[in-house]
Amino acid sequence: MLPPGQREQAVRAVLELPEQAQMLRWRVVAPTMANQLDGPGHGLNLLSREALAVASLLDAEVIMAPGNENQLLRSALRVAGLI
Repeated sequence: MLPPGQREQAVRAVLELPEQAQMLRWRVVAPTMANQLDGPGHGLNLLSREALAVASLLDAEVIMAPGNENQLLRSALRVAGLI
């Protein structure tokens, strides 16, 4: 929903991650996602489940774009004690 210029800038920022950015392996994230299926991850789509799992693993904050907030994910984060 961003204007074209801002959308392009956001995509570029993700594609050009700094050297110190690290990625979690799927083998680490997937078991956490599976363990949350019957708990806070119940009813979430795959991307939201991934965000919940990674936030749980890293004790990290999930940032959502204003106007594009996922209330199901926000609720799951609350249940998991991450908000």
